[in-house]
Amino acid sequence: MGIELKQAKQKKEPTGHSFQEWGAMIRKMSPAKRIEMVRGGVKVVHLVEAGCYYNISQAKLSKLIGISDATITRKIKSGGKLGPLESERLARIALIEAEAGKVFDSSDLARRWMLESNLALGESPLSLLDTDMGADEVRKVLASIAYGSVA
Repeated sequence: MGIELKQAKQKKEPTGHSFQEWGAMIRKMSPAKRIEMVRGGVKVVHLVEAGCYYNISQAKLSKLIGISDATITRKIKSGGKLGPLESERLARIALIEAEAGKVFDSSDLARRWMLESNLALGESPLSLLDTDMGADEVRKVLASIAYGSVA
């Protein structure tokens, strides 16, 4: 985990919601509210929570969200918001995590599933969430699991 991410974890203002809870909350939002949230930008604290939740490095997180380490560092230090594209990617991760939690009926199993290499996907589900097509494939596998197919 990057130094900036660790420092932000220690300094961050408590939001009352973990990354997992945030995902469950936005899963319940109407599409119009989600779009409004993404367009307005997501608070960088959710990015910090995602890094902590998955215990992944800042470099891996920046690749997944599609922004540089320097930009993440600047946004963490300023306590600002992510741009719409980064917000959408982070929301996508949170939504799919929430969906996996529902399918597996366990947040621990969902997190482990997101991080472990998956035979049907060829890599970990989380690593595919940097693209819409990857997210679609992850959703297909989750649907297969939910409805009894092998995945």
